Amino acid sequence: MKKSPYQAEIFAAINIGIAMVLLINPRLSTVYSILILIYGTYRIFKNKNADGAAHIIAAYVVGIEVLFRMNSGGFGYEYGKYATILFLTMGILVGSKKRKLPISFIIFILLMLPSIFYVDYPTFDLSRQMVSFNISGPITLGISAIYFYRRRLPITQLRRTFLAMLYPIIAMSIFVYFRSGSLEDVDFTTESNFQASGGFGPNQVSTVFGLGILIIAACYFMNIRLFRIKNLNIILLLAFLIRGLATFSRGGMLAPIVAIIICVVVMSLTDAAFQDKLNRVVYIFMALFVVSVIGFYYVNDVSGGLLEMRFKGESMYNKDKSNLFSGRMEIFDEDIEIFKENVLTGVGPGMASEKRGEISGIFSAAHIEYSRLLAEHGIFGIIAILIMVLFPVSTFFKMKSSDEKVLLILCCVFVFITLGHAAMRIAAPGFIYGLGFISIIRKMK
Repeated sequence: MKKSPYQAEIFAAINIGIAMVLLINPRLSTVYSILILIYGTYRIFKNKNADGAAHIIAAYVVGIEVLFRMNSGGFGYEYGKYATILFLTMGILVGSKKRKLPISFIIFILLMLPSIFYVDYPTFDLSRQMVSFNISGPITLGISAIYFYRRRLPITQLRRTFLAMLYPIIAMSIFVYFRSGSLEDVDFTTESNFQASGGFGPNQVSTVFGLGILIIAACYFMNIRLFRIKNLNIILLLAFLIRGLATFSRGGMLAPIVAIIICVVVMSLTDAAFQDKLNRVVYIFMALFVVSVIGFYYVNDVSGGLLEMRFKGESMYNKDKSNLFSGRMEIFDEDIEIFKENVLTGVGPGMASEKRGEISGIFSAAHIEYSRLLAEHGIFGIIAILIMVLFPVSTFFKMKSSDEKVLLILCCVFVFITLGHAAMRIAAPGFIYGLGFISIIRKMK
């Protein structure tokens, strides 16, 4: 199989087969998640991560996390984030080459710890769950940044990393189709659609499909060929777009599109090497634009025009009621109020939802990571946000490679938008953020 020119297509088919098995017997997802842990640990220690096993297998976990959750499987609900942290940490520890670690992200991780002592839930188990749910995301981001920062990745290894994420996303798109059925059979409203999301959270499903779009776009910009079958990328792009739009969770689809636009604009204005290949980039950009228009028109037509209303923030139930931010601004405002009352330390991981309940009577987990960091970590949250935002900006101006700049912009913009609508509920934002800091090797000596 290693010598087959269609190796990527074969592995994609295998993952589709795995998804179909999980559709029949969801309990097997737990078994499979444990096998991934065992195999990943073995591979990392076998070659001391010389082949990049840590980040390749972590990438696979990032891609399959939501599929596991859709099957109520995986070794615990936070399996994706913990497994990603585990693999990348092992990769750091067993690596043969000593690398300079970014002190900023060691500080970032430490900033998350003090507020734990302010968690005040009735039972230890509930406190543990809330700390795990709210802290594991930022820890994933910090560990990922430490692992990837200036790590030298051959372009072939970067391709394998992209594919490792993409295989289970392809499988999930097929899984969602068989579980949800044809879009013509879906009952659409102007709210997020669980039916079109395979019965699971539309926000997370849409975010993962958006990740698939981002990966394919990044490969086009960086001239990385993922599959041997011609135009398979376009087919996948359209499939992810249609299924992502059908969830009616807008953030997951806007994140990669905005990232692509900002990447083209910034690189065109700042990078001479990128300007030299602008004709090719414009062609790619137009192709992506056409695919996006086709996908949007199709889903809007199937939904009877409700998708357009959804993106305009209109409600089919109340024409005077704005649905633009889906209640997120109310949560944001309450988080800021909590922060003002607890500036120094915050209220502790997960405690903001309790405080919001006292304010408005609605106990809701945060969708906006920035306001959550402020409310639950206080001044430490401010410092964490500054590190997260300013570090990639300073790194960008130190980079000389156009490919590295493109990857950094795409990854960071995607993550920053995702944190504004889906917080860090899955491992993808943290992992993708770190991936943007790699050093790409085009030619091996």
